[in-house]
Amino acid sequence: MNIVSKIKIGIQYMNDWPLEPLLNPVFPECRVKRAVMLGRKILPPFIIFILFWAVYQGGGFKGIPLLFALSSNFPVTLVCVIFLMLMPLQGYLWFYKRAVTRLNDKQKDFYILVCSKLEKEPAMNPTMMDLEKALNACIKTFGTDLLKKL
Repeated sequence: MNIVSKIKIGIQYMNDWPLEPLLNPVFPECRVKRAVMLGRKILPPFIIFILFWAVYQGGGFKGIPLLFALSSNFPVTLVCVIFLMLMPLQGYLWFYKRAVTRLNDKQKDFYILVCSKLEKEPAMNPTMMDLEKALNACIKTFGTDLLKKL
């Protein structure tokens, strides 16, 4: 499996994970999802600011040609921009890793309980992705009352 498909699975898992307050103490997905979503909103302005700052430090706004102004501190600018662009990708890869993680015993018991309440067949070796789908169906069907048993 290549990295692009892993990132797609991670994005899908992140987008589908329910942001319920009752799940916050049990699963780190809620906190990481909020952090990645915040990063997607605020990192592009920081990247643009770094590029403008590099041009300004090189003298680009004072009559010096743009490429010459950017070349004076290009390596530092490139590293900063790449670092900021890779931060959300690390979050997506973390979500992929969590999506394919097998459930522990307590989570598996809760997954089986949710599947029995939903009257659907549980998976043989459930992963966090299976639990997420069951949680979404449970919240749509019963509300958040069943989550209190977790």
